[in-house]
Amino acid sequence: MPLIGGVLITGSLLWDDKRDRKKWRENDLCLENQFKVYIPIRYGRYSCKRKLDTMVFSTNCYLKRYGLVTGWVLPIKTKINSFSELKGEAKKMGEAEGFNNGFSSDWGSVALLLNPNKIIDDSIKEEWGKFMSDKIPRPPLSVSEKFPIDFNGFLTIRWPEEVMQKNKIEKYDFLIATVTNPTLINNRYPTVYKIANAMEKVDDYLYFEKNREREITTFQDERILNIISETKRKRERTKEDS
Repeated sequence: MPLIGGVLITGSLLWDDKRDRKKWRENDLCLENQFKVYIPIRYGRYSCKRKLDTMVFSTNCYLKRYGLVTGWVLPIKTKINSFSELKGEAKKMGEAEGFNNGFSSDWGSVALLLNPNKIIDDSIKEEWGKFMSDKIPRPPLSVSEKFPIDFNGFLTIRWPEEVMQKNKIEKYDFLIATVTNPTLINNRYPTVYKIANAMEKVDDYLYFEKNREREITTFQDERILNIISETKRKRERTKEDS
């Protein structure tokens, strides 16, 4: 039986046009049928190119002190009839993300999440695990949470819930996503102050603003905004006093 799949997007893959991302979205995904879901994400990977922190999956977000936030599922246009076709869709996504071989790099990889309520041929699972087992980058040590991808390339997060509760998500057999490694400092995620200060230093909030514009949010957003605003006010007061 053909499998119905989607792409779980947590950041710039939804809005950035670099690396033919727009072409990939338009050619391979059903943009008009995208829908929001609750997922465990946060800012936590320092990007040397953007010079600020970008999005990562974090299983700690299932804790009440953090909380689930919102991302998007975009349906894959074609139904999947084989592992080869599944691998092809994952590679397209990985290339859009910028992974060297289409599947992984030293900072992240593609990952597969299967719907626990669907019966999926074991051969798909086995072939995916065998194919990805030597491609998963070693995650940074974190004693406080379960890493969101295992060494066979499967996401370890829960099957997401829809924001609007229209039961669209249960039609899907699988989701694919990109998982990036967090940048830990002394075995901890960067503080909100560090994240906000990095944005303020480069004076470029595009990544953050575009995510919020597309309703990709985190539990950190309001504190980031407050810190940036306060830093700006202090700078303006300093100019007035000089």
